[in-house]
Amino acid sequence: TIDDLFLEPKLGSDPVASVLDPNGTYQFVGGNAGKKGYFTKPDRNNFGPVVSFAWVPGGMGMLNRLFGEKKTVIRGGVRIGYVNDEYIKSAVNAGVGNAGLSATANALSPLTGASGFLNDRASGSLTPPTALAYIKPPFTYATNNARATNFGTVFAIDPNLQVERETEINIGLQRELGWDTVFEIRYVGTRSNSLVRTIDYNQVDIRNNGFGADYIRALGNARLCDAANAATPGSCLTGSKFNGAIAGSQVLTVIPNLLPAGQALFTSANLALGTPADLAITLVQGANTGTVKFLANPNTGVANVLANGGKLRYNALQTEIRRRFTNGWALNANYTFQKILTNITDDGINQNRVNPYLDNANPKLDYSRAAYDTTHSFNLSSIYELPFGKGRHFLNQGGITNQIFGGWQIGNIVQITSGAPITFLDARGTLNRAARANNQTASTNLTKDQIRALLGFRNVNGTLYFIDPSIIGTSGRAANGFGTTPFAGQVFFNVNPGQTGNLERYAFNGPMYWNWDANIIKNFGISESTRLQLRLEAFNVTNSARFGAPSFAVGSTSFGKITSAYGPRIMQIAARFEF
Repeated sequence: TIDDLFLEPKLGSDPVASVLDPNGTYQFVGGNAGKKGYFTKPDRNNFGPVVSFAWVPGGMGMLNRLFGEKKTVIRGGVRIGYVNDEYIKSAVNAGVGNAGLSATANALSPLTGASGFLNDRASGSLTPPTALAYIKPPFTYATNNARATNFGTVFAIDPNLQVERETEINIGLQRELGWDTVFEIRYVGTRSNSLVRTIDYNQVDIRNNGFGADYIRALGNARLCDAANAATPGSCLTGSKFNGAIAGSQVLTVIPNLLPAGQALFTSANLALGTPADLAITLVQGANTGTVKFLANPNTGVANVLANGGKLRYNALQTEIRRRFTNGWALNANYTFQKILTNITDDGINQNRVNPYLDNANPKLDYSRAAYDTTHSFNLSSIYELPFGKGRHFLNQGGITNQIFGGWQIGNIVQITSGAPITFLDARGTLNRAARANNQTASTNLTKDQIRALLGFRNVNGTLYFIDPSIIGTSGRAANGFGTTPFAGQVFFNVNPGQTGNLERYAFNGPMYWNWDANIIKNFGISESTRLQLRLEAFNVTNSARFGAPSFAVGSTSFGKITSAYGPRIMQIAARFEF
């Protein structure tokens, strides 16, 4: 079958040690699970008990006066459940990640002449690229790494991967209010320590080998050299190297151990980026590392392990008022106050679960509010039948009067929620490479309350912002780049080399969302079992502008600027025959 063509790293008793073994090898999938074509061993011990209770307090004395006779119910329960969506999709993605041995050539573009083929324009001939020779597994990490420009992928799946387990708890009180209406308040919580997630154990190292500190010394040397030769630009000859004639210049201890081609990369322009982790990867891919060790496993770039270990905490206070449909009227209104904390950093939709830590040495950086959390949510739905026509209070004589005035119904759906979480980003390779720094926050000297005071809509000459534009530079950025002189009013800053930002992730809310949908329905009775229904429906009745969250990447030229909105009012007319 096709799944037999997936590759996997050959694992020992410790998956982490296996992916970091420089002498490791790939094999066809199934070897680790012990059955051909299987990513993991079967997980058949998922015991999912549910315990619940309901109690109607009452009787004599205090309980009766407090709760009312048979009008209050206290309910609660605990449930252990299992979710297998990511369990399947993430494993397939991990298997695909081990491909590595492929080459693609594209046909010549008639517009640009660009091609994956080598072409000789003078003769008009096309020369296909040389295909990589097929090597039947098992083969080594080193073989794959050489074919992937010294940055291959080892993606292991823990053969003992378990289906994600979650524990759900709820306890609530329901009270009858009269008028066919009840009120309910409850606590709902969910927790899990076994979500499926990926960790890249081959994080680029710029701390333990002294490279990060030497990078900062080289940056200082380059700045001093440029300053000493400011009168004659371009005359700085020593650059990032030590220069005893320049006060403050420092001796480099690690960079001289790189190969000469690697040392040549330490130009003022490269150092000014402030991204030592990315420069380290460039050295790795160019095979210019010399005696400096950047990767725990030098024979691959990525060493991922897909396993359990993702964390989730959900806590919510939920309130609800319900009126069952009687006398032509029904109502349901509910409000939720919640918080979701997790170390799974994706948006909750992507099921690949490739969620490596920003820094393996400090995994707490990735435990934060979820990107899909909604702090406040209010929903209301109602149906109201107008009191006219047959069986109603008014004009109930039937006949043509009923056909005109009877059968009218009005429905409403209202939704009001706090905005999607926002975070201020500086996703650069300052400590870990950029591909692992997608959620790295920027730095600031402000408190969270001071930042909240900056948020909100501002209209400046027709351009709408969701933050005070006085903290944005003339470039449109909140920070013009590492090492640049701060502009007047700047409050967000790029992260320094070897560090991460000091801002909390997703600590703030974007623009609030609200929506009102409504309909007017007219029912025409045809017979006892059939009727014709005409519907006039409106979505976003008030045609209000509802805006999406802007970019809050400090290096974006659209920082804080509103660039997206939800749809305008839509109206439609429909007819339905019911039988």
